Amino acid sequence: MNAQRPPLRQTATPPSGGIVRASIWSPSPAPVIPAQVRAPLVTRRYDISWLTSTGEVDAATRIAPATPDFEETAAAFARGTLIATQGGPVAVEDLVPGMIAATAEGRMEPITWIGSINLFAPRGTGDTKPVTLTRITAESFGMARPMTDVVLGPRARLLLRDARCRPVAHSDTAFAPARAFVDGISVIEVRPAAPVTMFHIALRRHGTLRAAGLEVEAFHPGPARAELTDPQLSGYFLSLFPQISNLGDFGPMIHPRLSAADVAAM
Repeated sequence: MNAQRPPLRQTATPPSGGIVRASIWSPSPAPVIPAQVRAPLVTRRYDISWLTSTGEVDAATRIAPATPDFEETAAAFARGTLIATQGGPVAVEDLVPGMIAATAEGRMEPITWIGSINLFAPRGTGDTKPVTLTRITAESFGMARPMTDVVLGPRARLLLRDARCRPVAHSDTAFAPARAFVDGISVIEVRPAAPVTMFHIALRRHGTLRAAGLEVEAFHPGPARAELTDPQLSGYFLSLFPQISNLGDFGPMIHPRLSAADVAAM
């Protein structure tokens, strides 16, 4: 079902901090890496769009580090994943900031940011660790949960509703890594042979997206990361989110998080 889209602003100017910005309709310029960044710094292209303070939609390309913590910002949902909105299910690649997501908490929340990335293992860096995604087959967690097979990114998190969460999370609900539920039968680890386009979504207030019947955490940076105490890396990270001025603007998390080890111990 189609939903009304906000106006799209096509103009773009380079931001400060040495980060290259480009319209998504023009070729991506070569990355500009400040001289003071410690080498080697493997980078990736992150395509982002966001809702401006005036209600317009802006889009740009950023060049930022190719580390798991950075890739998490834009690698949750595979192309084709249906996201519940006020106007009905919409494929993740067709979403636009300003659309209204229907959250698992029963709220209607504006989408303020969408990021995407072609996810693949870096080459020529000695990093041979394969990229792994999680395929959750239809009805793995009950009727219409999910309605169809869903492929999630390496750090996508599902909403777990279980009283056994309380000893660790101090809540009966918590976000748990999707990969923690891999059983080789209905939840399968997959290693793509070619780059795959992945997406992530941020809401005005943190919440849980409904993805083809699954409840999946919207993007939130979570607890402070040690690596972001480095001013250079912090600058790169914030450049991915032009709709905010600091990470505190994401607000509080709606539910706590569990680790894969926490889930295994339950």
